[in-house]
Amino acid sequence: MKKLRLMGSILSAAAAFSIWMGVVASAEEPTYGGNLRISLMNDLKTLDPTYQSNYGERFVMYVMFNTIFSLGKDSSINPELAERWEVLDQGKQLVLYLRSDVKFHDGAPFDAEAVRWNLEHRMEEEVNSPSRFQLRQIIESIDVVDTHTVRLNLTGPSPSLLGLLAQRDGLMISPTAAQELGPDFGSTPIGTGPFKFKQWDRGGSVIVEKNPDYWDEGKPYLDSIEYVLTNTPVVGIPRLLTGEVDVVVPLTAVEIRTLEGRSDITIEQRPVSRWVSMQLRVDRPPYDDPKLRQAIAHAIDRERVVELTSNGKGDVAEGTVPPGLWWHDVEQKSLPYDPERAKELLSEIENVEDLELTITSPPDSFYSQIAQLVQDQLEAVGLNVQIQAATSDWYSQVVQGKISFVPMRWAARPDPDGLFTLLFHSSSPSNSTGYSDPEVDRLIDEARSSTDRDERRAMYFEVNRLIMEDLPYVPLFFQPEYAAMRETVGNGDSIWVADEAPRFRDLWKTDAR
Repeated sequence: MKKLRLMGSILSAAAAFSIWMGVVASAEEPTYGGNLRISLMNDLKTLDPTYQSNYGERFVMYVMFNTIFSLGKDSSINPELAERWEVLDQGKQLVLYLRSDVKFHDGAPFDAEAVRWNLEHRMEEEVNSPSRFQLRQIIESIDVVDTHTVRLNLTGPSPSLLGLLAQRDGLMISPTAAQELGPDFGSTPIGTGPFKFKQWDRGGSVIVEKNPDYWDEGKPYLDSIEYVLTNTPVVGIPRLLTGEVDVVVPLTAVEIRTLEGRSDITIEQRPVSRWVSMQLRVDRPPYDDPKLRQAIAHAIDRERVVELTSNGKGDVAEGTVPPGLWWHDVEQKSLPYDPERAKELLSEIENVEDLELTITSPPDSFYSQIAQLVQDQLEAVGLNVQIQAATSDWYSQVVQGKISFVPMRWAARPDPDGLFTLLFHSSSPSNSTGYSDPEVDRLIDEARSSTDRDERRAMYFEVNRLIMEDLPYVPLFFQPEYAAMRETVGNGDSIWVADEAPRFRDLWKTDAR
């Protein structure tokens, strides 16, 4: 009998300032000791959360660092480094009451001053952190009230802030070590987490070892974790079958077919589907032409893309927001598959026969399949399309504006502001499409500071409608995603929360003894 745990594709998002929910404890008895080997795509450039931008970096960071809050599968916000909090002054202040028993791996105390330094450090212009823009939009100033109490003075009510502090923006690094090591901190990181950095063999592996002084009594269960670096996740599958690695993630529905039905493998599904799309650089030719973007959207048979890339497991994307989230608009529709309409639009573009489009294909079999399918379908309506293979640092090149047409996937955040500001606000450094619409900016800014969910919902509906008219992204589908593990991995369902990065800190090896 195969072991297969499949969560619902989307769980309802909790309100950002709601009362936290308890985490359901595993019925299994934890086993202590052992080394866990995780197959990880090698896109690592830094292990400093201040500069994190590549997906795989967070796989390692979440075991070495703690966040101010933790995030549940259902988007609930739970205590972590902050054991409780208060929202005061009509939403203009967030007061954090910190744990008093936490130390960094270098022995320095974790306290209110450390929180102040971390957040101010990321908001400094010269630091140029990817976290800067969103934090600066929300936090006006920070006061240390006492050793373990810190007050964030906000620009206004900010329902999205708790979610940010439960993810990358809330990962706390040692101020002492960061200032002493400077740029070298990214290769010798020091946090407060259950595992301490041991070594990073670039191109080979990253190894972390148990923190014997971890503040969460009884954890971690493992002695160490080794991240085995590979060119693409699917490379890990044969290694999983031979026992060379214990975990492979992320995998698609097509990639897990060879693993289903095996008694020695457990499959865990992410609770939140990822939004898959074709991203276009709309501030430069040829993608600055709305007729070309509309033609591309009409030319793509999204049902076929779902069938061939995800074994039919996925929903065609109507807009940018997956069903089940409170900001999903059931009335929103994407442009339908209509190759004849695509040809009509192309006929209205001057010198269309001279256009040469290049799809950049990231080094992942899933992206390669999408690039090939989209190429075939665009060529079927008369476009000349080439595919260019990308290197492992492809996402950095996207952010830098060096890539103009690329398949992309994103996971929803605990609050809609997380992705809407990140991807669509014209001032966001992560807005890698070059998209700019003053009305979209205004709606995003107003929705961020509103505490009325119905009002926010209406504004996000309008933002989504405008985005679907302008098409900086052509939506494809909402994709289920999986992790595959050896049966000797315990507590496997604990790795997924309501964002895109798995957490491995609470796993154990049942054969460790």
